[in-house]
Amino acid sequence: MPARSSVALFSTAITLLLLQACSSLPRQLVSPRVEIAELQLVQASFDGQRFAVRLVLENPNAIAIPVRLLEFDIRLGGEGLLEGASSAPFRLPANGSQAVEVEIFSNLVSSATRLLALVQGPGNVLEYEIQGRLTLDVRFREPIGFYQRGQVPLMIPQASR
Repeated sequence: MPARSSVALFSTAITLLLLQACSSLPRQLVSPRVEIAELQLVQASFDGQRFAVRLVLENPNAIAIPVRLLEFDIRLGGEGLLEGASSAPFRLPANGSQAVEVEIFSNLVSSATRLLALVQGPGNVLEYEIQGRLTLDVRFREPIGFYQRGQVPLMIPQASR
């Protein structure tokens, strides 16, 4: 009988520790603001395009957020979607920001010429919508979703023009 009570006590202690770890983040976190700070066409071919994307995530919460995975979709100029994900975990500082760089491949448009037709104005500006989610590096927590619209200049290597 003493062995069972010590097992029960140990199980209760482990359960309480797990609950404490889960409660270290508030139940409700405000979604971060996610903006595309930089979009660069790295390569364009008949198969599709490769882009380098630099995202800036702003955390409005008073607590740091440990992120295991960032997944997102970007719609450029009202056209098809670019899909991407971060390659390494990171920590989004409390009331701060973090830049994340991701390389993505897409067959968004049939050619570099079509992509350039989406660009507006002398600054090569593209309208975008980005939506996605942050999977937290905390057990038993739901991912945090986000959505943002904005404009970003498209940086194009000289050889692609």
